[in-house]
Amino acid sequence: MGKLGGVVPALPAFAEVRVAAVAAPAPQPATPTPGFICIELPGGVRVSVDSSVDAGALARVLSVLG
Repeated sequence: MGKLGGVVPALPAFAEVRVAAVAAPAPQPATPTPGFICIELPGGVRVSVDSSVDAGALARVLSVLG
């Protein structure tokens, strides 16, 4: 009692799964802004500054990063 007649229990099913590498998003083209500069260094580091940047501070940052 308590069992349905003629019903075959389903076997577990597995789906194949593959892990793929995550693709880096494509860089978006920058919209030019007056007085704004984006410096891209070797290795992909980007430094963005506007016209009010202190030249000495920027030189020190670039010397550390470059």
